[in-house]
Amino acid sequence: MMRKLFAPLALVAVLLVLGSAATVKADDWDQKTAFTINQPVSIPGHVVLPAGSYVIKRLEATTPVVQILNSTETRVFATLMPVPDFVQQPPDKPTFTFQEMPEGSAAVLRTWHYPGSQVGYEFVNPNTD
Repeated sequence: MMRKLFAPLALVAVLLVLGSAATVKADDWDQKTAFTINQPVSIPGHVVLPAGSYVIKRLEATTPVVQILNSTETRVFATLMPVPDFVQQPPDKPTFTFQEMPEGSAAVLRTWHYPGSQVGYEFVNPNTD
């Protein structure tokens, strides 16, 4: 009787493990996000990104350090240490917020939230706070 019961239970356990592993994305740890801006955007470190396409991603899974790179990831524009920005409802797509500046000045990158994560990143820019 135990043998007849063991095989189906073992199969169910294997399927549960495989099913839960299938929902985890191997590259989500870096939260790599490609984005395009249609106007200049200022980022901390006195860097202004011209209109174009870029990549933002975490450097490590254990720290909030992020990099902003060109779209081919061959040039680093900034390596930043943002502060956590918690949200109740995680976004379902990458979300950025910007601080508006006076006419003629570049907008300032304020926050970045990765889809499905309640913890986003707030970029503190001492020149605008």
